[in-house]
Amino acid sequence: MSSPPGSRALGVVGVGLIGGSVGMAARRAGWTVLGVDGDAVLDQAVERGAVDRRSTLDEVRGADCVILAPPVSAIPGLLRDLAPTDALVSDTGSAKAAVVRAAAEAGIRRFVGGHPMAGSHATGVAHAAPDLFRGARWFLTPTGDTLPGAYAQLTALVRDDLGAVPTAVDPERHDLLMAALSHLPHLLAVALLRVTAGISPDALSFAGPSFRDLTRVGAANPGLWADILAENAGAVHRVTEAFAEALRRVEGDIGDRPATERHFEEAGAAYRALGGILIESSGHNVDIAIPIENRPRVLARVTTLMGSHDINILDLYMEHADTRHAALVLTLDGGAVERALGLLEHAGFPAEVVGPG
Repeated sequence: MSSPPGSRALGVVGVGLIGGSVGMAARRAGWTVLGVDGDAVLDQAVERGAVDRRSTLDEVRGADCVILAPPVSAIPGLLRDLAPTDALVSDTGSAKAAVVRAAAEAGIRRFVGGHPMAGSHATGVAHAAPDLFRGARWFLTPTGDTLPGAYAQLTALVRDDLGAVPTAVDPERHDLLMAALSHLPHLLAVALLRVTAGISPDALSFAGPSFRDLTRVGAANPGLWADILAENAGAVHRVTEAFAEALRRVEGDIGDRPATERHFEEAGAAYRALGGILIESSGHNVDIAIPIENRPRVLARVTTLMGSHDINILDLYMEHADTRHAALVLTLDGGAVERALGLLEHAGFPAEVVGPG
């Protein structure tokens, strides 16, 4: 592989909207970006500055990092084809449990699953942009087998080079979250449009802004969404069953004004509690050390605990005392340290500040 001396090589497999935007941002950060896709797509990707040059899966196997950004159903097969590799490998798929299993089965040791919460209705590298991920949450899904060094390197890439906010979450929990926050709303929009269009041929012509806002995602890319829903079918079924039960409860209370009011009050409180994509920063960073035993899932438990409480891990490394014991050192924003220490203590991970706090 030929790249400028001292540069880092990033392979992007699937150079569409997401992959192309990864390539643009990474090139701006100094990476040499190699693209793997069809000839016509790569011609456009080179012309738009999304990749430095076209490549192959065999070549990018030797890159420093590989990001897999094709349709989610293609990722498990690509992981099998990519192995063996010593590269840091991640993906951008919106369903994670199956992808994480596929990476483990392929024997890719330096794999960390990923999913950027960014995009648009437009598709293809023609709509890629280097700032697409700026300030957006980027889920990382570490497991018991995740190597601390691989997790730290991917976190740095996502945060420093792509401009996103890395957030750790368990793969299965990620899929349930996406089923509720993203996949179910798309299904609801499709169903609501179908029901409304069936009332009369001109029913949709009377729709107001609230109806349009609620159903906007029903116009999303059909092929893309058929793929996403099929890959996360188990979690989607669980969430739709819960939704159907909630709808039956609300419907059963129609006519009972106090009960209906309570439903709206509870919904209003839940809406006001909706989170955002940005994490506050005090501008002061602090290291905390967590004594741990070298056993499965320790890294995943700590990182997902922080991520589930919107505590951003700015850096991470391991200091080994012996073959069984180590200190996991996290760099956190100073404003989140006390909360992090309390959460860790409650979870059975006593921790302390390293140096002046």
